Amino acid sequence: MGSSGGARTAGMGAFSRLRAATLIAVAALVAAGLLASPASAATGLPTGSDGRGFEAASPSPTTGNEADAMATVAQYEEAFAEVDCDLFVQVTTPRFRERIGLADCDSFTSNAEGRAEALESVVVEPVSAEGRGRAEIAALVHTTITSRSDENGETTEDPSESEYDFRYHLVHYDDAWKVDTVHILPDGRNEGEVTEDEQDAVTRMLVDWRAAYTAGDCDALLASTTAGYREEMGWTDCSVFQQYIADQNAWCPMDVRQEDIRARTVVDDHVGEIMLDVVEVCTLETDESGEPIVPPYEAGAPYRYHLVSEDGEWRIAEGDNAAAAEDEPSNENERAAVETIRGYNQAWIDADCDAYMATTTESFRIGLNVNGCAGFAPAARSYAEGVANFAHTPTDIERPSMDIMEIKVHETYDSLTDADGQPLEEPYVVDEYWVYTLRLVDGAWIISDVVMLV
Repeated sequence: MGSSGGARTAGMGAFSRLRAATLIAVAALVAAGLLASPASAATGLPTGSDGRGFEAASPSPTTGNEADAMATVAQYEEAFAEVDCDLFVQVTTPRFRERIGLADCDSFTSNAEGRAEALESVVVEPVSAEGRGRAEIAALVHTTITSRSDENGETTEDPSESEYDFRYHLVHYDDAWKVDTVHILPDGRNEGEVTEDEQDAVTRMLVDWRAAYTAGDCDALLASTTAGYREEMGWTDCSVFQQYIADQNAWCPMDVRQEDIRARTVVDDHVGEIMLDVVEVCTLETDESGEPIVPPYEAGAPYRYHLVSEDGEWRIAEGDNAAAAEDEPSNENERAAVETIRGYNQAWIDADCDAYMATTTESFRIGLNVNGCAGFAPAARSYAEGVANFAHTPTDIERPSMDIMEIKVHETYDSLTDADGQPLEEPYVVDEYWVYTLRLVDGAWIISDVVMLV
């Protein structure tokens, strides 16, 4: 039943959906159209273009990849402080620039100049850098921001001070570490983590939503959805909604079953939301002739709800088809493509260069800077030493053309080492979603691109 890209809550500002703990300075930046992370440099920065200095604490002595990653974070902020578009492009991936709406220099310049007007000072303390496997590093920094703007972007007489933790995800791209995503971590949480109170609130919301979705309960609909979502779905009148549900049930009674829940911590226009992945299940009890189906036939479709906090409650504000429920391959081509992904990941774990070469295109290997066995063998050994309990689940399989397959995969593993390959005392769980693009080459499905979802 999910609507493709449903509506946002009417009258809500871009960041008014943030939890109460989310601080004013970020809201002010977004209200002013400044979607880039307001974190400053991890090392000392040149004075800003308007003469104001951006303060930054010196990082702890580090070497190797960790130091390089922190240096990239410093250059990222320097680009904003100096309104240096060339440097911004140098230290960020094309995907990151596109996601935050700064894909061209005109957009970046406008953003950086407006950002300087909104901020009095920025002080950053580097905290840690962790290897995340597959040439990715997560760099955590603690940021103190003094802002001259309120949550509506209006200038205030008394600047306000706010503190944040940001985690930069950097990938090794074109022989350098580049910023690919930035997360804000309120209350000390990790990416995607929901609190116990949030989980309880969402569980309560689902009780109401199921009553609305399965039985046409209008009071439950009001309790579980925003006005914007109801308007987008055409459910502004109770009788219209009840007729919709009655028609749905006459054809195929529906139910909703939770699959996964994640907080949206990446800094973009969805930050502060909760992503609730479900399976919307249709149960057919009779066939087209009215004869009973024994046992009843169930068909489930994965779907994702975007939840926002409204009046202290979490409610559905929109939906999309990016859910994380498992998608079983349904034909020989899909099974072959999924097996290619399995073989690719196993190749890294086993340091099996033949399998790596067989499951990837040359252009993909060149982009990964690991095109031959001489480079793959040490990279794979290093990766395998830092990973345990790797698991992957295909969540959505699409075939946009005869020779292209796009497969979303949920991947988890225990990270055993830090950014420089040193053993950790306490391994931590990495939980990510990836999209694999595969091409049909000489009758075989081969990986041509892999992109992490955020």
